[in-house]
Amino acid sequence: MIGKQTLISILGGVCYVLPLMAQEGAVEGMREATHQIIQGRIEKEKHEIYQYLDSVKSSGNSRNDDATITDEEIQLVRKLKAIEREIPLDYSPRVKDLISKYTSDNYNPYMCRMMGLGQYYFPMFDRILDEVGVPRELKYLSVVESSLNPRDISSAGATGLWQLMYYEAKTYNLTVDSYTDQRMDPIASSYAIAKILKEAYDQYGDWLLAIASYNGGKGAVGRAIQRSGKEKPTFWDIAPYLTQQTQNYIPKFIAMTYAMKYAEENNINAADTELSLRTQALDVNKRISLNQIAEVMNVSKETLRALNPSFKKNILNGTEETPLRLVLPVLDKKIATEELYAALNTPIPAAITTTNSAGTSEPAELLKGGKYKVKVGETFASIAEKFEVTVQDIKSWNNLRGNKIVPGQNLTIKKEDSYVSTRLAHNAEKSAKKSQQRASTRTAYYVVKKGDTLSHIANKNGVSVGRLKSDNDLNGSRIKPGMKLKVSKK
Repeated sequence: MIGKQTLISILGGVCYVLPLMAQEGAVEGMREATHQIIQGRIEKEKHEIYQYLDSVKSSGNSRNDDATITDEEIQLVRKLKAIEREIPLDYSPRVKDLISKYTSDNYNPYMCRMMGLGQYYFPMFDRILDEVGVPRELKYLSVVESSLNPRDISSAGATGLWQLMYYEAKTYNLTVDSYTDQRMDPIASSYAIAKILKEAYDQYGDWLLAIASYNGGKGAVGRAIQRSGKEKPTFWDIAPYLTQQTQNYIPKFIAMTYAMKYAEENNINAADTELSLRTQALDVNKRISLNQIAEVMNVSKETLRALNPSFKKNILNGTEETPLRLVLPVLDKKIATEELYAALNTPIPAAITTTNSAGTSEPAELLKGGKYKVKVGETFASIAEKFEVTVQDIKSWNNLRGNKIVPGQNLTIKKEDSYVSTRLAHNAEKSAKKSQQRASTRTAYYVVKKGDTLSHIANKNGVSVGRLKSDNDLNGSRIKPGMKLKVSKK
């Protein structure tokens, strides 16, 4: 017979176990419900991805007869959507092919270099894109445009990290002269491209259309929108009516964004580059030499040129009115502009060195009367660089027209002080003549349309092709729809 105390203990245990079992049952029920919710969301996402991929594959733009949807494609769509912010990162067969290319072993050295250069350029771009109010992902366009080479120049004359045309430089107040080309300046050019793309987005209300208009021209995008027959088309709706180059441009941007965002898992590691990650900027309002700066700062001229790609010569022609921004590597500590000037005023050995045919250094001294004796292997360009003048200066001083010089030939090289004063006087005279010409000249602008040629535009406006090229700093005859050409009429 069970005693009273024993019975109480048994009942107490039962009373403890029953609530515990009830709690465990409730937890299990919650787990099951959560699992069902998650599974439902996964199935919904898969269904949406299937529908999305099905629409892509059934569209005429995909050019893909295989309607089978693979696990790889589903995974790509998921990963693209995971990194998508303001700019649509749409999937297409072309995007898939380019992602495979950019993340391949063969492409890895190139991508690692882009990632290395990006450590220097991307923080700079992010700050400017934020300031202007456009998406940060736009920075990857610079990789597509120029492979992050600020001195890149296309056959059409597009220049710099963002491949800006001359008319765009003038529209957005970038300096382009014999000393400086701010299309090659990472900061100045980035402000320009950010404004260009923001204006395009304000016009189209679609980032992919804005990007396409930068590549193909607003005129081409406008005509493609009309041909699509849609009131608010996407890029993919108008793609069949754009050039092959612009059709490929958007997939390149999307694929490059993917490769950069998923760099680590694709073994894309930042390679070492020649660019210093710790820099400072000084405003220079004097005419000084990069060679002098390199010497007093104890850095190589190559490093200075890499950090200051917009300088076309070894001379910085800064003035009080228009100081130039000089980027320097930070060595032990940052320096002030006054400290740099003070260091430059310290006497420096004046001899310029050159390399003889044996590969050893020797002074490049001027002979009596300001003459220089040409050595084996030298060219106009190499001599001009040594003395920090232009090729045209040397030709002018020596009444030479061709490009041929021979060893032993004596060339007149004018000294810096007399050269500068003569040059300033010449520039003043030239400026006065230009002012007189402007007074009798009327300037208009013409927007290039599809099918236009320079000859057609020149005849239409009563000017010469040569004048059109000169006014717009065009080297060749290639123009594209949407370009804004300056037309000077008497």
